[in-house]
Amino acid sequence: MSVQGMVPSNEAPVVSAANVSVDPALAAVIPRAAAEQLQVVPIEAAGDTITFAMLEPGDVFTLDELQRLTGRRIRPVAITPPDLRALIARLYATSGGPEQPSELMSEYGKSNVVVLGGVTTSADSHTVILLNEVLSQAIQQRASDIHIEPYESQCLVRFRIDGVLYDAFPMTQEQHIPLLSRVKILGNIDIAEHRLPQDGRFTISLVGKRWDVRVSTIPTQFGEKAVLRILPKDATTLGLEELGMLERERKLFESIISKPYGMLLVTGPTGSGKTTTLYTALRQMDTVGRNVVTIEDPVEYELPRVSQIQVHHKIGLSFAAALRSVLRQDPDVVMVGEIRDGETLGMAVQAALTGHFVFSTLHCNDSASAATRATDMGLEPFLFTSSVVGIIAQRLVRRICTLCRVPEPLPEPLRQRLQIQDPHASIFRGKGCRDCRHTGYRGRTGVYELLAMNDAVREAVNERRSAMDIRRAAVQSGMVALREDALRKVLSGVTTLEEVLRAVYLDS
Repeated sequence: MSVQGMVPSNEAPVVSAANVSVDPALAAVIPRAAAEQLQVVPIEAAGDTITFAMLEPGDVFTLDELQRLTGRRIRPVAITPPDLRALIARLYATSGGPEQPSELMSEYGKSNVVVLGGVTTSADSHTVILLNEVLSQAIQQRASDIHIEPYESQCLVRFRIDGVLYDAFPMTQEQHIPLLSRVKILGNIDIAEHRLPQDGRFTISLVGKRWDVRVSTIPTQFGEKAVLRILPKDATTLGLEELGMLERERKLFESIISKPYGMLLVTGPTGSGKTTTLYTALRQMDTVGRNVVTIEDPVEYELPRVSQIQVHHKIGLSFAAALRSVLRQDPDVVMVGEIRDGETLGMAVQAALTGHFVFSTLHCNDSASAATRATDMGLEPFLFTSSVVGIIAQRLVRRICTLCRVPEPLPEPLRQRLQIQDPHASIFRGKGCRDCRHTGYRGRTGVYELLAMNDAVREAVNERRSAMDIRRAAVQSGMVALREDALRKVLSGVTTLEEVLRAVYLDS
C-alpha cells in the first residue's frame, strides 16, 4: 500500500462545516459521486497538497485512493458525519459544474447520465474531457464495445466496430488510473477495490438519443481492464429482411413464430446476434392481444407492451426461478434469454407443451447440435421433438461497403466447388473509403440455417442419432446449411469470402 503522497500527521485536526469557506473550484478535484462513496470532501488546495475532510482520516486505503485520483499529496483532517454531508452539499451545489448529472433510480442504485456534445467548462478535469471524447467517438464510429487495456508502458483504448477491434486512443500508462476511476465512478463501482472483477452501468445522452453503457472490470498484470458495452436504449426496429434472411428462410421463420405454441431455439457463439434475432421475432408478434414476457440477463432493449424481467443471481432470481413465476402470470409468449441448465430447459419445454410459445437461445455450433446438446442436459428426445418447432443457427459477417465495392474474378477452386459454369463469374470486395474507415466493410448481416422440425428430423432425434445424422436429415428435407447461406451472400456481393472464412466454419 503506497502512502507516499500523504502528509504525515500524528493526530488529524478536526474541522466543522461552519468554519470552512467553500471554494467552488475544488469541485473539480474529485466528482461528487467519489466524494460520497469515499466519505471525503476537499476543503483546501495549496501547491501540490490538497486538504480533505474525512470521517476516517487515518484510513490509508482511502488516502491512497485519493492520491491515485488526484495525483497530489493528501492532508487529512477529521469531520463529523453531519458536517461532511453539509459540506458536500454546499461544495457541489455552489460549483454548478458538470459533476451533477441527472440520476436514474433503478434496481442497481444510481446510474449517472453523461451528457455528451456540450461545451466544456473550466470545472471539467482533463479526465472528464478525455472520457467524454472517447464515448463520443465510440458512438460516432458505431462501436459496440470500448476496451480500456493497461500494459507496462501504455494504455490502449480500443473500439469493437462490426465485430472487429481497432486501436482508437493510445495513451500513457499514467492516464489509465484516472480514466478508469472516472469510469468506475460513473458506473457506481467501488473505486477502492482493485483486486476483484466488478460490474456497473451508466447512461449516455447525445443529441437527444440515449445509450446504456454496461461496465465490466477485471484485474490484470498491469492494472484493471474495463470493457464498456454500448447498447442503444431506443433501438430502431429491424425487419426480417434487414436481419439478412433470404426469402425462403424468412417465410419459414414467419410461419414458425406464428404458431400458437411450441419453442424456437436460436443457437450460435457469443456475439453472433442471437438476441437481436429474438427481439426482431418479438416485434413481429401481436403484443396487444397477447401477454408477452421476457427474462433476460441483462435487459438489452426496451420493447413496448412487453414485460421485461432482469435476472438477479445474487438474490436467487435465476432464469429458472423467474420462469417458474412467469408461468403463473398467464403468459402467451415467453422469451428466456438463455438456457444454461437442465432445470431451465425442462421448464421451458413444459411451457411449450402446455400452450405457450417460448423463445430462447442455446450455446452450440449449429442447429442439429441443439438436439444432442439438449439430451446431454438430461432432456428426453421425445420431449425435445414434441416441443421444439424450429432451430436457427447463425453467425454475423461484415457487409461490403456499398460506396467502394468493386468486382473481382471468382477464384477457380471456389467456382468448381460451387459448380458454377460461368467462367466469368465475379465476387466483390471493398477498396476502402472514408465512409468505411478504409476497411472495405460497413455494417453487418446475418448468416443463417433454419431447421424446421419435421418427421425425418424427429425420427433422427428420437433414435438418438449423432448431430451429423440429424443435419443430413434436415438438409435432405430442404434446409439450407450455414455454409451454403454464407457462400450465397458472397456470390451476391453482400460480403467477402475472407469474411465468411473468418466467421463461418465452412467444412462443418
